[in-house]
Parts: sequence; structure tokens; C-alpha cells
Amino acid sequence: MNYDSMTLIQLKTMCKDRGLRVSGNKAEVVIRLMEDDEGELPQQVNIPMQQMTQFAPQIIRLENTSKVFPVVWGLLIIFYAMFRSYVGMMFLTFDGEGSGFEALIAIALGLGYLLCGVITMQGHKEGIYGTLIVLLISGSLSIIYHNEFSPLSIGMGDVFPLEWTICCSASCIMIVSIPLLAAPNEFKEGESQLFNSVIGKVNTVRSSAQSTNSTPPSVEDKVVISCDHCSKSLKVPSDFSGNVRCPMCKEKFRVD
Repeated sequence: MNYDSMTLIQLKTMCKDRGLRVSGNKAEVVIRLMEDDEGELPQQVNIPMQQMTQFAPQIIRLENTSKVFPVVWGLLIIFYAMFRSYVGMMFLTFDGEGSGFEALIAIALGLGYLLCGVITMQGHKEGIYGTLIVLLISGSLSIIYHNEFSPLSIGMGDVFPLEWTICCSASCIMIVSIPLLAAPNEFKEGESQLFNSVIGKVNTVRSSAQSTNSTPPSVEDKVVISCDHCSKSLKVPSDFSGNVRCPMCKEKFRVD
């Protein structure tokens, strides 16, 4: 604002309106008004560079979080587990010799597949490794029981050739191994919580069984003797022989 072109009365009126002192000559009043104008201007704030970087736009990289292989292969393993368990339960109704025991083994293998399938769906490589181990056991049993009508083999009493059994087991192993070769980064390393909890429960049951079957410690037989000095009754092991100190009179005497 051009204060020089204004009269002293106008300048003092402006000072009065702003609540400033009105005394003094024109130069003093102008300076007073200019200082008041500078006080109303926004102050410049200096922000350090470290703080300015906090407000800088951040580049966010979105990674592909969709885990296709763990979910798909986990579901395949679970479906196969349900099939093996169903076959085992069907054979429980048969009256053939040994069919009940073989059916229980088939159900146990199905439960193993089920556990490994769930762990695979959680994205852990353990699920794939566990499935491969169960497949090796199942394939071995399939070859052993090939000539029998059993839930453990697809030979079904030598209806199908042995080569089919071997090819089927090898194909299953190759299919389960595909995620480890095609998409290893989609699986996590380390043990899963489900696996650790199952192992913990198994160890608890085994410890309980061992403690139940263990024989209790035998109670040592003792005999009552009398002190040779004060006739105090003492208990010593029946097979003990040697010197004894009486707790009453503190004297020693020999026991044979």
C-alpha cells in the first residue's frame, strides 16, 4: 500500500482502526503501519530435508500375492485323500482275510494325504515333501499287494498288470513334484504350525503311553533294629550291613 500519498490524518485514522499508536510524525506513522503489515504476512517456515522426505510420494510395489500352486495342489491332494479313505472304509465291510487290517492302513494313508494337503494349501513345502513320502509308502504297498484284492493296490487281484501299478505310482509322484519345479517361490520354507501341533500331540500321547506301561519303582524292604546304646528303634534296609549312627544319641554301632 502506498502510504506516502496519504495525509497524516488518514494514516493516523488507519492506526486507530488497527489499534496502533497514533502519535508521531508522518514518517513514524508510516513505519508503524508498514511493520504492522509485515506482521500479518505469512511467515516462511524452513523444513529440514529429512522431514521433507517423509512427505515425499512413496512408490509402492505390489507383489503378486496369489498363490495358485499351493491352493490347486493342496485341493488335489485332499481329494485324493478322501478317495483313499473312502476305499479303505468300503473294505472294512468285507469279510476277506486281512481285509480289515489293510483297510485301516488305507485309511491311515488317506489321513496322511489329508494332513499334507492342508499343509500344502497353507503354502508350505512340507506338504509336498510329506505327500511324496506317503506316496512312496503307498506305492511300495501297492506293489506288495498287487496280486491281492486289497485297498492298498490298484492291481485288484492281478486284474491289472504290475506295470500299471508302477506307472500309476510314478505318475502321482511326478504330478505332486510339479510345484517344486515350476513355482518353488510360491511355497514357504520352515515348519507349519499345523505340523508342529500334530507332532506335539503325537509326542504327548506317546509319553502318556510310556508312563502308563512303565513299572512303578519297587519299594525297598526295611527292617527295624534297636540302638545298642539308647535302644532307639531305627529302620534300615534289609540287606544293609555296616556301621550306623543313631540320630538320638549320636553313637555308632554295627549292623550285621
